[in-house]
Amino acid sequence: MMEWRITLAAIFAAVAIVGAVETIYQIYQVTVIDAAARGLKHPKLWGMLAANGNNSSGLLLYLIGRRKYPRNAIDIKQLQLMDKKKKAAGIGLVFLAVGAIGLVVCLARVGL
Repeated sequence: MMEWRITLAAIFAAVAIVGAVETIYQIYQVTVIDAAARGLKHPKLWGMLAANGNNSSGLLLYLIGRRKYPRNAIDIKQLQLMDKKKKAAGIGLVFLAVGAIGLVVCLARVGL
């Protein structure tokens, strides 16, 4: 019985990790698209900075820095792609939450 709960905890941990990686990747993609549309130099660097998980300070820095640059060159295709990426990030957050809650419940029952 104990092995079953540990296996289930490992599955929930994997789900949480997949959700976290998916969310980080989608934040990177949305930031790159937005930075390129605003004409910022080095949009991939801004994407890496925004996707950094260090207390979301990179994302806050990007959001503050982009205020000076209006979004000029963006077409409907890029807007649709950004919406798709935002929805995928939301799905990643759901996976992260479900995995974390399941992991906590499993580990509480195992008594580790």
